[in-house]
Amino acid sequence: MSKSFALTILLLFTSLAWAEKIYKWVDENGQIHYSAQKPPNQAAETVKIRKGPKLPPPAEPAPEAADQVPSVEEQLAAQDAQDAADEAAAREQLAEADRINRRKQCDLARQNLAALNATVRVTRKNAEGEIVRMTDDERVNAMKTAQQAIRRYCQ
Repeated sequence: MSKSFALTILLLFTSLAWAEKIYKWVDENGQIHYSAQKPPNQAAETVKIRKGPKLPPPAEPAPEAADQVPSVEEQLAAQDAQDAADEAAAREQLAEADRINRRKQCDLARQNLAALNATVRVTRKNAEGEIVRMTDDERVNAMKTAQQAIRRYCQ
């Protein structure tokens, strides 16, 4: 059916170009056919072809509207500016996150140093999860580590 329809449309436009008559007939299967030639031994009627309405020419853009459309260079420059602004905002967010992290690390290092200095006996959990007393060497090393962290994060 779709092949017949496509053929029919093609024949209609082809025949319009040649200004010929178009014939329409129905075959024994009830199929409608169109042709530029009258079928032999078949009743056919002539089809009148009407021309479609003329389309107006495409409107040209108004001169002021053309000025409002940014050029490719302007669009690229605007995109570059937006990219730079986005990058600056991302850097500022990272810097703020770094400041917050440094503040937390500083507070933690100060708490560790205070805990190491607070009592004579300092305990910790060993690898098995048991609470054991720190040796003097372990305590001195832990204090050095806490002081280094304070120097690093508390500036």
